[in-house]
Amino acid sequence: TWGLLMKSIYCVICLILIAGSFLLAKASEDNPFYVDPNSVKKEGTKWSMKLLNHHAGLNEDSSNKEITTADVTIEGVDVNVLNIKIIDANERRWEAPIENPDSGKLYRREQVENMGFQYTNEPFGFNIVDPDSDDTVVEMSSAKSSSLKFFDKYLEIGLWYPGRRIYGLGERTTKDFELCTEHDNCIYTLWGKDAGCPYDDGSKGGKSAYGQQAFYMIYLPSSKLFEGVFLLNTNDQDALIFKVADGSSRVVHKIIGGVFNFYFFYPKKADVIMKKYHELIGRPYIAPFWSLGYHQCRWGWNTLDKVKEVVAKLEEKDIPLEVVWGDIDYMDGYADFSVDPVRYKGLGAFVKELHKKRIKYVPIIDAGMKYNKTDKYFIMGEQNNAFIKSAVTKKTLVGKVWPGPAVFLSWFAPFSKNVWHEGLGDLYELVEFDGIWLDMNEIANFCRGECPPDYEVGEANTSPVRMLRDAFTEKDPHDPKEFDDLPYKPGGDPTEKTVALTGYESSTNDYEDRVLKQYNTHSLWALYEAKATHQFFTEKLKRRPFILTRSNYAGAGLFASKWLGDNYSTWDYLRYSIVGMYNFQMFGIPLVGSDMCGFSGNTNEELCLRWMQLGSFYPFTRNHNGIGNHDQEPYLWDSVALASKNALRQKYSLLWYYYTKLYEVSLLGGSLVRPLFWEYPEDEYSFYATRTQFLIGPAILVAPVIEEGVKEKTVYLPNQNWYKLQDFTKIFSHNPKKQEGANITIPAGFDYVNVFLRGGSIIPYQDTLRAGVRRTDQLKALPLELVVAPDNMGQAYGTFITDEGDSLKPIENQRYRHLAFNFGMSFQELFVNIVHDYDAKPYPCEEFTKVTILNAEKYEKVTQGCILGRAKQKIPITGSYDSGKKIITFGKPTKSIYWKDIEHINFDRSCSEQQQYTCLLYTSPSPRDLSTSRMPSSA
Repeated sequence: TWGLLMKSIYCVICLILIAGSFLLAKASEDNPFYVDPNSVKKEGTKWSMKLLNHHAGLNEDSSNKEITTADVTIEGVDVNVLNIKIIDANERRWEAPIENPDSGKLYRREQVENMGFQYTNEPFGFNIVDPDSDDTVVEMSSAKSSSLKFFDKYLEIGLWYPGRRIYGLGERTTKDFELCTEHDNCIYTLWGKDAGCPYDDGSKGGKSAYGQQAFYMIYLPSSKLFEGVFLLNTNDQDALIFKVADGSSRVVHKIIGGVFNFYFFYPKKADVIMKKYHELIGRPYIAPFWSLGYHQCRWGWNTLDKVKEVVAKLEEKDIPLEVVWGDIDYMDGYADFSVDPVRYKGLGAFVKELHKKRIKYVPIIDAGMKYNKTDKYFIMGEQNNAFIKSAVTKKTLVGKVWPGPAVFLSWFAPFSKNVWHEGLGDLYELVEFDGIWLDMNEIANFCRGECPPDYEVGEANTSPVRMLRDAFTEKDPHDPKEFDDLPYKPGGDPTEKTVALTGYESSTNDYEDRVLKQYNTHSLWALYEAKATHQFFTEKLKRRPFILTRSNYAGAGLFASKWLGDNYSTWDYLRYSIVGMYNFQMFGIPLVGSDMCGFSGNTNEELCLRWMQLGSFYPFTRNHNGIGNHDQEPYLWDSVALASKNALRQKYSLLWYYYTKLYEVSLLGGSLVRPLFWEYPEDEYSFYATRTQFLIGPAILVAPVIEEGVKEKTVYLPNQNWYKLQDFTKIFSHNPKKQEGANITIPAGFDYVNVFLRGGSIIPYQDTLRAGVRRTDQLKALPLELVVAPDNMGQAYGTFITDEGDSLKPIENQRYRHLAFNFGMSFQELFVNIVHDYDAKPYPCEEFTKVTILNAEKYEKVTQGCILGRAKQKIPITGSYDSGKKIITFGKPTKSIYWKDIEHINFDRSCSEQQQYTCLLYTSPSPRDLSTSRMPSSA
């Protein structure tokens, strides 16, 4: 018996040892790295350590060598951001840049030990603890099945998060804003390519669209806050999401190059996370005021006469028109910087006529420049080494796009900007454009990789260029076979519809010669193209840029706006556009929208009508159609024409509000378009309304019709006072006994979009429907109304920003006016604070003409008030009360005064009763510090 017992104990011990050995082996396989205990250092406010690899000397694969020693640095960027970087300790690898010139200012050298960073020695792991809650918010450890693999052409890291609602990781087209809702495990590829807008449910990789955005946020149910993660890496990559039964999730990043360079943003409200992220990558530029108007475009306007016809019919139907666009039809043989001398003869004169009508013109420019050895721009670029080179021919890489054989600028070559500016300058001499549309800039290429050296116009070769490589056997930094056999291919073939990964850039040293290849730099091409185009406007034209890009990377919002690409004329893609807007708010490109009525396929009357209604409230509002499809200009159906002009004028009534919020995003970062749950994260029901309605800023809720054949719309209103914008009546009241709001069902006609105003808000508003506004510049002279919508406490807050509308660098030059308003029902007063002012004369719309106070039961007997000016003026005003709507309106006083000259308005005292005094609302007048002011999120 004793012997049997001893044998049993021995067997158990053996099993434990075997299991332990297996687990150790498995851990070593998934994460062979451990900390060299003698390497841990603290240098000022930065920690560093060296990782050693158990596999050192075991992996002899020269084509994909394993990194044996890695350097880790951990640095507190500021109190909200932690940067963790893991690089090869022995050889310098490609590291993606941050283009934002101000990113270094973000580093305030916070103490790392106060940032909640903790690590384990073997296997190496770390976790990040939120200093505010002591909760672990990120973990990379064997306990969480995390991995860490580091090879020359394959990197993998697994991260655990205590939430499963994940948002971001673009660019892609999805039904839900939350990722991975249709499966428990998903895979998302991040690699920009000319792929159209494939629907991506996460079931398999390769469904990415035009850009690469490796930023995401995770909702943390325990705190009702969000955390953010940014992987600074431009290489082709997959992100795998695994949703865990306990409500947590794992994200595994699989990358084919570069380094691990993560920025972790500590739990905060969603807009605070985005502001910090945008501060890092660059806050978006402020687009011209006119860019918020209505844009009309079409691929297939084969002649200038057709464009003239479209403009005339839009005018005839009284549909607002701000911008006419030129697709590739206007070009001579689809060559950049050219105008067809026959089909578009007189385009320059026509654009001057448009300008007389105060209509703008924006032409398209493609990434591929025509390959013609006698062409001016080809000669300039060839002589100055300004094009991407082929590892096959050791000459300029030749692809194929619309003009046939095409070449592509290397933005790392100093002279490339000169070639680009020369071309844009020549085009401007022909056509005085107001903005530029950058297309096909992933880079798109109709040959896979590159075209054969003997390629001529008319050939349709799409075979892989590697078929040509057998003749090249030399080993140099530009080996054409270098990336033939990748150990991992995110989403399939990364060379599909783009240039060869071995295509190399202009270089000035051995390091650049080794790393400046499309394998590493592909995702940056569109960013640098947008930057060069932006500089053309600021340096050559001395004007505020308007640039629209298709491809994008982190920081693209510094230079350009974005449309959602070649969508389809279906109800599904109408709905997807709402989610697309949310994503690009996160990515720092607030001025965004999709092609209204759809680009591919044929629309119909009802679909186009509802899309025109929805799209009128996009920040970027453009109807665009593909060649060969039925016409879809809104005047083609009487019902669509009526719905379009009404919806557009609804937006125009709010255009100063749009511009104000767009300006605040440029000043501070954050979002213009928002899902409800960004404002109400504590309300579980707000997460389910994401696809069907959206906020503009914090104050305006848009509830469009997104289903076919419906006459009613169900809208979810969070627990707050809400008012109908149509007549300013209160439609929903705050319930102090409940946390959640409620669904309401309302009519959804063809003549008006349901829009609601949130309680606690003050917004600038203009009656554009009655005025029949057609152009945005008319708004500068139209009387402006301040609408005060009190919350359940009787308070309201708001802001108003104006500038010249298209002046150069208004934020850098401080040429804008920024006012803040604070209203209290109990004191019956409105205070006006000047956040920032400049010396320009105010527009007529900045004159006090009307204040409308909603839900004003206490004002029933009020008929007089007093404006107190900053120059000690006392100006009487009178009010009228609508007892049915419970609205009081104070009209224009007998003496004119601008809002910036008003200190305080009292709505129940005459000027003889009013005492002069000053009330300061903010602790700091700096617009950069608004996020720390006393103004709540509803401001």
